[in-house]
Amino acid sequence: MLGIGTFVLIGATSLAALLRYSELHSWLEYLQQPYLWRLVRFSLWQALLSSGISLLIAIPVASSLMHRRFYGRSALLQLFSVSMVVPTIVAILGLVVVYGRSGWLNQLFGVQIPLYGLVGILLAHVFFNMPLAVRLLLQGYDLIPSGQWRQASQLGFSRWTAFRWIEWHYMKKVLPGAFVLIFMLCFSSFAVVLSLGGGPKFSTLEVAIYQALRFDFDLNRASFLALLQVSICTLFALVVYRIAPVNRQDVSLLAVRHYPLKDSHWAKLVDSLALCCAFVLVIPPFLAIFDPIFSPIFFKTLQSPALWLAVWVSLQIAVPAALISLLLGVCFSVVARFCMSRRYVSFLPNKIEHLGNMILMVPGLVIATGLFLTLRDLGFGFQSSYWIVVWVNAVMALPFVLRALMPIMYQQERRFRNVYLSLGIQSWSRWFLEWPLIRRSVAQALGYALLLSLGDMGVIALFGSQGLVSLPLYLFQLIGAYRLEEGACVAVVLISLCLLLFYCSSRFVGGKVSVSNVKN
Repeated sequence: MLGIGTFVLIGATSLAALLRYSELHSWLEYLQQPYLWRLVRFSLWQALLSSGISLLIAIPVASSLMHRRFYGRSALLQLFSVSMVVPTIVAILGLVVVYGRSGWLNQLFGVQIPLYGLVGILLAHVFFNMPLAVRLLLQGYDLIPSGQWRQASQLGFSRWTAFRWIEWHYMKKVLPGAFVLIFMLCFSSFAVVLSLGGGPKFSTLEVAIYQALRFDFDLNRASFLALLQVSICTLFALVVYRIAPVNRQDVSLLAVRHYPLKDSHWAKLVDSLALCCAFVLVIPPFLAIFDPIFSPIFFKTLQSPALWLAVWVSLQIAVPAALISLLLGVCFSVVARFCMSRRYVSFLPNKIEHLGNMILMVPGLVIATGLFLTLRDLGFGFQSSYWIVVWVNAVMALPFVLRALMPIMYQQERRFRNVYLSLGIQSWSRWFLEWPLIRRSVAQALGYALLLSLGDMGVIALFGSQGLVSLPLYLFQLIGAYRLEEGACVAVVLISLCLLLFYCSSRFVGGKVSVSNVKN
């Protein structure tokens, strides 16, 4: 409760500080500006398109990964886990290498894609969010009891029949939450639109907030745009969750076992096309990121003191932010599962989870500015910038942490609550018993928080001139100065650091995966 209270208190304080500098009478003038409604229309349009395309591709990909076992499947799933939290500026650089005017696609096939504009924004958003949608849908498949797969196999169900009568029934419970999450991520997208937007025509509310704060320091306009963005996202989420079916976790003590279904050449063809589409969207940008290793300037770039100073600053931000985010995620999860089986508060778990996800509606730039104003009024100046960046990165990673922690925490509560009550097991004793069962999810949550904090370029862009220059900001500065070759080398360092941290999190926190777990 203390963790959740701190989260709510700091968020409310930052918004209140920003509103103190607002002039409410001028907001009516903003509502009459055509440029504002063009921003809103484009923000909604690109977010809806990005969410819809990501889910349309993710549905057949998730079904294929569920039913097909092939060499490299585990590696592809790990790649999906990394790609949805890979630093934005690095992924953008990889997309430019593949789809740009002089990119691989143009060199090999003579095909040019208008990368700067709506097409480029959609391409980048699908690269980030399609793997996220696949992972969420695979969690939905875990809700299907083994008995239904066994019965479908005994009745000779084809893939389409099983999808129609079994898979879709559970998938449609996961889709609304996935759609809302991806919509919010795309609606509040900053680095993608800033880098690939190509001009004011393809700007969004988030970019307008950044411009109001960074260039004009117009707190009034920034607070108005932030509240407008929060209102739109909240209304959208309420509408979707209102019509969404209830998503319940399977309480079976047995692991979900898959039984083979009736196969056909048509099913193999559809699965192959879906997996090829996933390969084409995700793998080439990753390969393009590592292309500068063979450049003669790569080792010269590694000798730059500014590079390693940026690495040190990034680690100083990412590690404490990830630990704080994980601590907040555990606080949310423990309180939510405590309320699950209590009669008078059984409605709270979903509300608590939605509270943690609401941070996606509030621009991180606004939270950072509000905290800065509050601390400045208390007598702290720019020396508080570091902790502002750490806190905002921590809370912005919280929705991903909750996605990794909540399902397993709910499952353990439903499975073993009666055993704990009958034996009087509680508090730390319960945590020690559950640790072997939940440590892989904790490691995944920590890895997500590390990568998201390491690759942030939104909040650090406000305070970067005050001596806080992280790797993403340093990379963006190099690209802005047309030092593209050095920037590509820095991107290799950044993605390598991300992979190293994700591996360390999975290996040392998650533990070694046994052969039996892999088979299951």
